[in-house]
Amino acid sequence: MNKRLRLRRRFMLLVLLAIAYPILSHGVDMLGWFKKKEVFLSSEVNGVISQNGIPAADLAVTRSLMYIDGKDRIDVTMTDSEGHFHFPRKTIKSSIPNRLFSEDHVSQQITIESEGELLPLWVANHVGITEIPEFSRKLSSMACDLTDKRVTFQFENTNNEHLDHMASSICRWDEDYTPVLIYDGDKEYVVEDGDFNKLTDRFTGKEVEL
Repeated sequence: MNKRLRLRRRFMLLVLLAIAYPILSHGVDMLGWFKKKEVFLSSEVNGVISQNGIPAADLAVTRSLMYIDGKDRIDVTMTDSEGHFHFPRKTIKSSIPNRLFSEDHVSQQITIESEGELLPLWVANHVGITEIPEFSRKLSSMACDLTDKRVTFQFENTNNEHLDHMASSICRWDEDYTPVLIYDGDKEYVVEDGDFNKLTDRFTGKEVEL
């Protein structure tokens, strides 16, 4: 057996040991890899859509939830006469969280089409397989006017005070809502200090007014 082959076999053995050690040391049942866990996709959603302050009735609202299994789970609802819309809480069962090195996250998108344009009511990346209270609070009270511009904003992350959650939406919230960027067509503007009256062009740094 030549030296190169021996080194290759030793390397493969080390790789196998590195994988097997955490399993054996924690007493993990190999069959547990195939057991399914509940995976949280979205909390209950409640919102109101208006246009220039007037309730927007009979509009189709779409919720798209994609876990790391790549399946796009889509629900559609209609706004009522008061512009209100609702989606129920959603979970699935999956064995993926049992896999080693699984990086669980859910892509959440709630959108509406208005005058041929797709408007985001909620676009965010939900990390983990359990409910995040800060996300749930935002989704439980969405006030959305079709004339407002899309904003990327920060909100509290109680698990990590140094890394806020982020989402993008045309909706607005009175609490725990710090705008970071605002979009006007293909233009992007930085919202200084969370104040919509203090905007600078993201690329030129020049102050602007919208």
